[in-house]
Amino acid sequence: MARELKRSPKPAHLKVNKWRGLFLFILVLFVVGSLVAISNVEHQVRALESQYYQSLKQALKANEEWGRLRLEKEHLIAPARVEHIAKMELNMTLDKSNYQTIYLMPVSREEANSALERQGE
Repeated sequence: MARELKRSPKPAHLKVNKWRGLFLFILVLFVVGSLVAISNVEHQVRALESQYYQSLKQALKANEEWGRLRLEKEHLIAPARVEHIAKMELNMTLDKSNYQTIYLMPVSREEANSALERQGE
């Protein structure tokens, strides 16, 4: 009788239960892996947001500095200031009595080449 029990086939529903535990284990591994991946992505998103806001602050500071520099440039090249510096520091005047007008006549290429050859000799 003991031999007959050993030889009898196992019920089919027990064979299915054998694989059910493995399937459940794999499913739990996938869930845990997904949770780790989600937390990793959230961490990366927070880091990128922080980096974005820091670069935005830098851009605003650079824009503000650029505005200040433009204002300073406009002040430094103002015509009245340039004229004042020219008069006081460089002793320049608006006296037009010493002006000379020089007229240049156009020269043909042949004349220019011959003049260059004469200088080279």
